[in-house]
Amino acid sequence: MPLLEINNLVTAFHTPAGRVPAVDGVSLSIERGKTLGLVGESGCGKSVTAMSILRLVAAPGVIEAGEILLRDASGAALNLVTLPEPRLREVRGGRIGMIFQEPMTSLNPVFTIGDQIAEAVLLHRDVSRAEARGRALEMLELVRMADPKRRLDEYPHQLSGGMRQRVVIAMALACEPDLIIADEPTTALDVTIQAQILDLLADLRQRLGTAILLITHDLGVVAETCDDVAVMYAGRIVEQAPAAALFAKPRHPYTIGLLAARPERGSHAGRKAGDRATGRLRTIPGMVPAPQYFPAGCRFHPRCAFARLPECAGAMPELREVATGHFVRCPYADALGEPRRLDEPREQIA
Repeated sequence: MPLLEINNLVTAFHTPAGRVPAVDGVSLSIERGKTLGLVGESGCGKSVTAMSILRLVAAPGVIEAGEILLRDASGAALNLVTLPEPRLREVRGGRIGMIFQEPMTSLNPVFTIGDQIAEAVLLHRDVSRAEARGRALEMLELVRMADPKRRLDEYPHQLSGGMRQRVVIAMALACEPDLIIADEPTTALDVTIQAQILDLLADLRQRLGTAILLITHDLGVVAETCDDVAVMYAGRIVEQAPAAALFAKPRHPYTIGLLAARPERGSHAGRKAGDRATGRLRTIPGMVPAPQYFPAGCRFHPRCAFARLPECAGAMPELREVATGHFVRCPYADALGEPRRLDEPREQIA
């Protein structure tokens, strides 16, 4: 059975302008020791999904429906949606660790690095303060921090961005959680440090058996690090598959568009034949719609190069299995036909 299982999760924000469904019927599962990549454009609901798992969605956000099951080694499950707050605090940091996108939002500027890691240990383990400090040093060594003994008594502002991210990872791993949620963990870092952090996470997963939910918009990162991939658009999962299968043969038009938009090596790679003279890269026209303005039917159809109207503007398609372990929310996934130009005006596509 999966370590974490999310079933039909609905998280909405109740604002003066009305109800805003940020996550709308999402279902996911993560196996022990595996990495699941959750990808999509900004605004599609990835981070709200992550915050919903730990019930950290700020008001006026509310989890309206669904269940989030966290299983132990025996298979017994806790439903995090209904778990009382005292028990949930034991899960946060204890069984589930969180790595946030910007480490300075996770670190207190007036406490030393050692004190902050030790605090996480003291909250979840019955140990002395000296033992917690020893654990903090052990974790800094685990995440390959340079001169870890000296860093224990330094403050966040004294560290580089890559060092701060290592501290956040050390805090998340301090109590040996079953699951790490990493929300864009490398976005604010330069390319060299990004590679180091990703290698570190992969190494820790292999050594400790920790499962990872990796939230990102970087498909290159997903290809290198993830076992499975879930593609999210406008609050819903539109495609889910093993990473190798998804990159070899994407089935949903949105996933096809994302992969086609990647810059590739070579002077013309990643460009449409008609764009080689201008040097333009492929793009998906438009933007993810705001939740209060989700279109009827398939939510991607206004931007879809394969859209069939009026069919695609009718009922919302269901997520269906088109190959073993490969799920797609598109009724035409097996017969998309030839795409229209992605940069045509929408009225011409229609």
